[in-house]
This record gives sequence, C-alpha cells and structure tokens, in this order.
Amino acid sequence: MGRALRLTTGFRRTFDRLALTWSEPTRRALLGTLNALSEATLPAEGDYEAVIPPTRRAWIRRVPRANLWVFYAFNDAEVRVLAIVSQPPVPVQ
Repeated sequence: MGRALRLTTGFRRTFDRLALTWSEPTRRALLGTLNALSEATLPAEGDYEAVIPPTRRAWIRRVPRANLWVFYAFNDAEVRVLAIVSQPPVPVQ
C-alpha cells in the first residue's frame, strides 16, 4: 500500500499561478507524477534534493514531457507535495 498524498497550501498557491496555460496532456502528466509519488520507493532514481526559497530543502521530481518540477517531502506514512515550478531547481551540492 502506498503513502497518503497531501497537497499543501504552498503547492496549491504555486499550482494556481502556473495552471492557467496547461494543456490537457500536461495536466494528465502531472496527475500521473503525483500518483507515482504516493506509490514509489522514495526518493526514486532521477529525484534529487533542492532548496525551496529561501532555505527549505526538499526532494524534486520532474513531470515527464512537461516543463514542470514538483517539490516534495515524505515519511513512512505520507508524501507532502510542497510546490510546483516551471524552472528546473538547482540541486543541493
């Protein structure tokens, strides 16, 4: 069984800023990414750590076939989706 998926107010705020111009395939790709986060062993290959400005660290996953990146944090019970951005975040070194 997967983790519970929690969409935070930060995600909703950043989603609202970006979502106006998305095509239906982009929306489906995002939904697929969110569903995969709740079912995956985390962090998965291709995920990396980055900083949500100004200083919070989180994991990043790129939405396939879209210029979108999802910030997330997780524990054994849930995945919290923290934000979505349209520019690739810089990985933590």
